[in-house]
Amino acid sequence: MALNSIKSFRLELDGPADAAFTGGEAVSGLVVLELRRDTRVQAMKVQGRGAATAQWLENHGVNSVYNDYTSKITYFRKRQHLIRD
Repeated sequence: MALNSIKSFRLELDGPADAAFTGGEAVSGLVVLELRRDTRVQAMKVQGRGAATAQWLENHGVNSVYNDYTSKITYFRKRQHLIRD
């Protein structure tokens, strides 16, 4: 399938658009692929990743010494074949 035959591709998750998910929670929805023309699809794989990044400053002592902290956590990486050739 040529990429120029794809008009739109989106994931429509069940639930509110601003939903946040927690560990172990099931997430469901639809994969919507809209094509510009009839196209033979041999395989389709969806790949997802959930991650969070935080950055903060802490002030220590009367001399205003700041420590800059950053944290990044990857919650999941998942590949799922929807159609296999």
